[in-house]
Amino acid sequence: MRNLLATFVFLLASQQVLAQQPFQTFDMIVTDPAGVVAALDKMVASPTGQQSSARVILNQYLANGESLATHQIIVVYPTTADMDADFLRNAVSSDWATFLEEMQQAATVEAEGLGQILAIGGDIESSVTTALGRTNVYYQMTVSDPAAYASAWSDFTSANADTGVVSYLSSVLAFGANPATHVVNNVYSTPGEALANDPTSYDGWDAFSQRVSGIRNIEGRAVTTVIAEWSPE
Repeated sequence: MRNLLATFVFLLASQQVLAQQPFQTFDMIVTDPAGVVAALDKMVASPTGQQSSARVILNQYLANGESLATHQIIVVYPTTADMDADFLRNAVSSDWATFLEEMQQAATVEAEGLGQILAIGGDIESSVTTALGRTNVYYQMTVSDPAAYASAWSDFTSANADTGVVSYLSSVLAFGANPATHVVNNVYSTPGEALANDPTSYDGWDAFSQRVSGIRNIEGRAVTTVIAEWSPE
């Protein structure tokens, strides 16, 4: 097991940017989009929010299968220690209690998830990673051999770094009834660019598909666009 883990880490670190950032994700059925933005604005600006080192991203679903969720909030932390500190701070915060009350008036949470960004591949210098309006295409998968999948994904994204696409590989600890253990998120400038850049058209797709065919099963796909973002000051 130790050698397998070492191989997994080496494969990611040698060709990708090893991120290891934990995140929370919330799928929501929103009835008042402006109310959600206002509640997030207020929370981020509050004394409690000002102590947080998390990056908060609000997405709108463009395609989400059978799910009724209309929006998604992703909270990305620099480290697991930062995430734990936020959890403890929020647990006793009146700012957080007010935020929850205001969010309940504007939206209903359909599912909550917890995971970790493992690596970033492709054109990692692209400005698309922070651009408002960027489009995310998610592939939610169960993976039986994470090291082998990471190796295949690393080779595939490295071979297509000149396409301008950025790709994230994440592990998922839990996400409601969804059995996925991993998520790949490909990031594009617009929905049209996402449609015009199907990964099956990229160099090395056939070899990648063969390498992962027996170790991963796609459980679902989703598409979002980023409509707001808050970064720590």
